[in-house]
Amino acid sequence: MTLIGRNVIIRNFEMSDLEQFLELVQDKNNHELAGLEYTEDVNFGRDLLDMYRRRDGSYTIALAGNNKMIGIIELNKRGESTELLLTREMGFVIDRKFRHQGYAKEAVGLMINYGFKNLQLTEIWASTEKDNPIPQGLLEKLDFKYIYEADQALPYTGQHNLVKYYLLKK
Repeated sequence: MTLIGRNVIIRNFEMSDLEQFLELVQDKNNHELAGLEYTEDVNFGRDLLDMYRRRDGSYTIALAGNNKMIGIIELNKRGESTELLLTREMGFVIDRKFRHQGYAKEAVGLMINYGFKNLQLTEIWASTEKDNPIPQGLLEKLDFKYIYEADQALPYTGQHNLVKYYLLKK
């Protein structure tokens, strides 16, 4: 898939994205704020990129001018039951060097348009870490409504992860 915006392109992952992909997964901040996998192991990073390349609904956010990867955006199925078939959950992360420049807003807007027009979705959900107000503000600017907060506790670890869920309806 390819979606072309004014400043960004949403496209499929390519192995040539490895250097920029490694920058994203080697930044612990992306793991803490966006839930992106974290690794400093280049070989594991290469395996992660290959996984993203094969994952349906995962795409690269690239600059329109030079096709350089600057982020990841996903539109994932929420389940296979009848009531969930026309819904998706969106996630996104932008390399810290490219934040606060409008790229995320444009990419999310392109994906919303694609989801509602091309996939005929009725709902798009998005979640953010509770203490990550910047994407929360972005989602609200794009007419997502805050719905609820949930604890995504990891069993047997004692770790708790509070997440806010937002919903956009067609």
